[in-house]
Amino acid sequence: MSINIESNQITILNPATLKEVGRVNISSQEDVNKCLEIAQSYKEWSSLSLNTRCSIINKFRKVVLKNSDLIKKTIKDETGKKDFVVFAELLSFLDHTKTMSKLAKSALKKSKRKPGILFKNKKAYVQYEPMGVVGIISPWNYPLATPMKGTIEGLLAGNNIILKPSEFTPLTIKIIKKLWDENIEYKNAFQIVNGLGDIGSILVQSNSTDVISFTGSTEVGLQIAKICSSTLKPCILELGGKDPMIILKDASIKRSVESALYAGLFNAGQTCISTEEVYVEDDIVDEFVSKLSVRIKDITSGYDVNDDLGPIITPETKQKINEHIDEVKDSCQIYSGINNGGEKYIAPTIVIDPPDSSRIVNEETFGPVMSIRPFKTEDELIDKIHKTGYGLSSSIFSKNNTRINRIIKRMKTGNVNVNDAMTSYIIPTLPYGGEGISGIGKQHGVEGLRSFCRVKSIVVNRFNFIDEIGWWGRPKIVERALEKIVNFLFR
Repeated sequence: MSINIESNQITILNPATLKEVGRVNISSQEDVNKCLEIAQSYKEWSSLSLNTRCSIINKFRKVVLKNSDLIKKTIKDETGKKDFVVFAELLSFLDHTKTMSKLAKSALKKSKRKPGILFKNKKAYVQYEPMGVVGIISPWNYPLATPMKGTIEGLLAGNNIILKPSEFTPLTIKIIKKLWDENIEYKNAFQIVNGLGDIGSILVQSNSTDVISFTGSTEVGLQIAKICSSTLKPCILELGGKDPMIILKDASIKRSVESALYAGLFNAGQTCISTEEVYVEDDIVDEFVSKLSVRIKDITSGYDVNDDLGPIITPETKQKINEHIDEVKDSCQIYSGINNGGEKYIAPTIVIDPPDSSRIVNEETFGPVMSIRPFKTEDELIDKIHKTGYGLSSSIFSKNNTRINRIIKRMKTGNVNVNDAMTSYIIPTLPYGGEGISGIGKQHGVEGLRSFCRVKSIVVNRFNFIDEIGWWGRPKIVERALEKIVNFLFR
């Protein structure tokens, strides 16, 4: 276990060493209700101007950067991640926060709309107002970037945030909250609660939350969607993925191989947009497998600084990954790297053409494991990709733009990378979200900011001394004139 729970306290253990690295108190129902009451009544943050909120968030970004050594150490302590992965997570947060603070100034300002030729005496505009209270429930794989990107977007939109971090990785957010309280005067705009799923459930079921943002498993996401649907409460769900990489016969083999290794193994595969299935056109599958199998043998998992991959963060995840491999190990060709770290780690692994009925084909693995699956026709390819119902992210490698665009249009995925992998997630201006059982709603970009807004259409009459043509008692001559105008304008 990477956590111990007793006496209303969670003890967090480093998953690589199983040494204690910190503790947090479990919030009681009374604690959560108090946070909800505060968030619902607190108006100071939402009453600030948009530009002021953007300035404060930028100030906080600089506070995080100033304390980056402490934050990086904490992330590493509670996840066991490799230093570069920790650095990449911090960089992603900093870039996202800076970019979204700038983008919000235009995305969330009052937007004028043309009223049309029939309503020249009206002003029309859209106003983006805060929803109110946002409940955010976040996972353990990126304990800074994932919870805080949603938090930052919600705050920029003027909402009050109640964040429940994963019980496996609450220490990073504990520090972030401390830095917020010490440097930002609006303490009640951002609150945290700690605990297991029952604490998150309170946020979801409460009438005091106006929108829920959840990142995690499809199973839990479906439960949240069902609860929210009973009151039509909006929810943003970023769920599981079985992200495909497509290698067409004219693709650069080197770029395809290296991209597959990067996208499949980054953070030991514990990334929702990790490449899990590589579909290779039949013409080049032998060459691709030959080169990938050679490269993967040099990649290591382990605790040492020279090892490439870190530990599997939760015991449940490690068990599932091993089950996926064990099910096919006697029926498929398998190539692996080196595990230098023992049972807390899993060697990077590729599985060649597993059976359609296997779990590794039909379930999200969430580890350093990829299946290589040949295809002959585009119809076969699309059928295989859509079989699972997942539709989060994808990538395609080729020099043939006609084929690339044709395949992209047929794929039901929220994100596509061309001759690249995973980059769409870390470009803050691009909306991010999945289709099918990979979720609903968008984060990031203009769309993400507006997901936390009440989008309100407003019409203002310019000349109050002029009678409206729709009023009762209008002369018939007005109706006849209007008919002539319509016939002229829309002929």
